[in-house]
Amino acid sequence: MLEVSHIAKRFDDHQVLKDVSLQVKQGDVVVILGPSGSGKTTFLRCLNHLEKANQGQLTLGGRTYDLEKLSKKDILDIRQKTAFVFQHYNLFANKTALENILEGLVVARKIPKEEARQLAQEALAKVGLLDYADYYPSQLSGGQQQRIGIARAIAVKPEVILLDEPTSALDPELVGDVLNVLKQLAEEGVTMVVVTHEMSFAREVATQVVFMDGGVIVEENNPKDFFARPQEARTRQFLSRLLSDESYSVEYVI
Repeated sequence: MLEVSHIAKRFDDHQVLKDVSLQVKQGDVVVILGPSGSGKTTFLRCLNHLEKANQGQLTLGGRTYDLEKLSKKDILDIRQKTAFVFQHYNLFANKTALENILEGLVVARKIPKEEARQLAQEALAKVGLLDYADYYPSQLSGGQQQRIGIARAIAVKPEVILLDEPTSALDPELVGDVLNVLKQLAEEGVTMVVVTHEMSFAREVATQVVFMDGGVIVEENNPKDFFARPQEARTRQFLSRLLSDESYSVEYVI
């Protein structure tokens, strides 16, 4: 359902992405791992034009787009089919949880307000925060704010949700609640591409794990083989360092 071919991106003289290609099937949960500066977040942002790629093609919903030459209509079309969950929530401080979700439905999607309210309430219920509909972001914990961000994404019923390190800004005790929501979505068949350092999530929930470094995909495989039998020396080095750091071993209970 989502195919990315030969994406490249540079900032001035720095080449951040070098000929990156990836296929995502409907219902897949693709987890992208990699060290800081590997290009994984830039890659994710290029998929819905938060960053403009210098070259590459994106096929989504049966249509192929040239990412270097997107028209305003193309950008709108891609964003209608995708939703983005940010690392730092990006909620409107002056709007309640419900209003933050309604904004994308009513303003961006032109959905009638009553229908949008029902969709927003359903999304809040799905992330366990319906009772917090009238709370402002300042009244919510970081984990609750991120769950509102996820509710905002699922409310628009996108073909694929893109998540950029959705737990990295959270205190450790709040991580589990967010991961539980993502696991529930995965069980429901929601297609997701997730940039994260959460090894437990990648092991248990991902259908495909991708390791990026230096602006390229070094290795990709199913979770079992990726963690048990990494093929590339750079992957083995990354995993040995990351898995030895207890801060990345987050346990969560469904």
